Amino acid sequence: MPLDDDGDELQTTFDVSCPYCGEPGEIYLEPDVLGTLVQDCEVCCQPWQVRVGYDDGIRYVEVTRGDGE
Repeated sequence: MPLDDDGDELQTTFDVSCPYCGEPGEIYLEPDVLGTLVQDCEVCCQPWQVRVGYDDGIRYVEVTRGDGE
């Protein structure tokens, strides 16, 4: 499994909340995924814009509305 800057395994599961309905959930991302992708909420089926990146060597995920609002 790929490692972060500290030699630790990269995080692959992230706790998120739907920006439309507020439903909490978890998403899984392969270790090599970076950038922006679209994923639908499993509850309300609205599109999320998911940004995956690194900040100070730590992988992060940001979920926003996929409709641009």
